[in-house]
Amino acid sequence: MFSKLSNVMFTRFFASLSAAKKIAYLAVFIALSVVVNSFIEISTPSTKITFTYFVCFFAGFLLGPLPGFLVGFLGDAIGFLLVPQEVYWLFGLTLGLFGMAAGFVRKLPLRGKAGVFGKAVMALLINYLFITCFLNSVVNYSYLYIFLPHMVEGKTFWVFLAGRLVTQTIVYAVNAAAVAVVLSVFVTTKLLGFFKEEFAVRAEVSLQKSHEAKTF
Repeated sequence: MFSKLSNVMFTRFFASLSAAKKIAYLAVFIALSVVVNSFIEISTPSTKITFTYFVCFFAGFLLGPLPGFLVGFLGDAIGFLLVPQEVYWLFGLTLGLFGMAAGFVRKLPLRGKAGVFGKAVMALLINYLFITCFLNSVVNYSYLYIFLPHMVEGKTFWVFLAGRLVTQTIVYAVNAAAVAVVLSVFVTTKLLGFFKEEFAVRAEVSLQKSHEAKTF
């Protein structure tokens, strides 16, 4: 039972680690999530760019759905404790779902470099449409409507959504570009063996074909 749950909720890489290493990886990602949530941002005339999506994506994609959720949720919660806001709304729930979705997409049976990048593109697209465009917009609009009604006075949800997506699409594009750069490094160098399972099957197939050719 535990083995089946582990296969669903963790990547093969993360599941193979000792308990101490699992805790260490989670601690590092949660710390990164806290930092990008509360302390690191790029201010522009129209919006503030943070790298929360970047961290949550890799937490889920490299470690699995459950670690992805924990990193997004706990990173936001701890960030609030360190840098409190006037009213706290559990935005970490949507960030947790972002990381979890990336982890589940990683489970798709696509192999090789093309498979890794294909799954990354799918995860980023799904999360953009479902989390950024829909769920986060609903949460943000509800938050403003309940706690800061003057900021949405006279605005329907759809008007609010249109204005929000103009800036959030820029933020998301920056995060997606950062993901592409770092993912390329991981895949090209095979750093730490994060994608060993994708390449292992391909290597086995190549070895089998080579053996068959020699036999023939």
